[in-house]
Amino acid sequence: MKGYRLWVIASLALMTNGASLLGFGQGSVGALARAIEANHNIAHNIERANTLGLMAGNPPARIAVDFLGPFEVDCMALGMCNALA
Repeated sequence: MKGYRLWVIASLALMTNGASLLGFGQGSVGALARAIEANHNIAHNIERANTLGLMAGNPPARIAVDFLGPFEVDCMALGMCNALA
């Protein structure tokens, strides 16, 4: 039974680290973990930059819209720009 457990552990080690043992570093588990960590750090830094841009003290970003809101009046369409000014 001891030999069986050794072969199971050896085969699992070979499956997880076999690519790095053969010289293919991009296929190893460590390289995959580093890539996932790098992607997580990039996403976290982008989120942090967006949050810092929206902090108090900074004016809110204006969004250009093609339609008028409920309280905006297009005085040119009404022909009353002088009366409303």
